[in-house]
Amino acid sequence: MIDTVKISKALSDPIRYKIMLMLAQTEEGCCPMPGEDDRRPGLCNCELMSELGLIQSRVSYHMKELTQAGLVTEEPRGKWKIYFINTATFRKFIKQIEKDFALK
Repeated sequence: MIDTVKISKALSDPIRYKIMLMLAQTEEGCCPMPGEDDRRPGLCNCELMSELGLIQSRVSYHMKELTQAGLVTEEPRGKWKIYFINTATFRKFIKQIEKDFALK
């Protein structure tokens, strides 16, 4: 079961909304580990820091909120974390909103 209020609160922040757009539109990340075949599109802290003009602790705060809401998954790679959009949760959220507000 998803928490639509928690997800809505996470998405209500303009920075987190921008992060979600960045994750949804990313095609390739900058930090693959040597020898890894995993090429899923995702973004690391360094890319988010650079694009948003934020320090690492602020990026981590926003990513924690998105991760706790279930919108983002994270994977450690070296000293950074790579973040991926959780499309399954996002789809469930959209369906729940449609149901709650009789949009379909």
